[in-house]
Amino acid sequence: MTPRTMHDLPILALRGLAGGTLVMAFALIGEVVTPKAFSGLFSCAPSVAVASLVITFMSESTTKARHDSIGMVVGALGMTACCVLAAVSIPRIQAIWGSVVAWIGWAAVSLGLYWAVFIGAH
Repeated sequence: MTPRTMHDLPILALRGLAGGTLVMAFALIGEVVTPKAFSGLFSCAPSVAVASLVITFMSESTTKARHDSIGMVVGALGMTACCVLAAVSIPRIQAIWGSVVAWIGWAAVSLGLYWAVFIGAH
């Protein structure tokens, strides 16, 4: 192993531990909230994102953590577009084609926002 990968190993282990701990915490919140339809909001994605940002902030820099958090917001907006399109299109044009429309919407929104925020702004 190179010195760089040896340095990355404890950080990777810390990310896994922090992510797992926060997954458990968010899962407990998901068990408590009602209605149960909202419990998915408190599953692993928010907890892993928070753990990842904290560790990035501590081990690298605020600039890197800022870029990562902006990327997470862009991805969340793309996923929101995907969910809205799926909810509207699947009942109208059946599951396969509605899913295709939703995935295309997700890709268009995510890539468009990525370009606008990270490429076009510079």
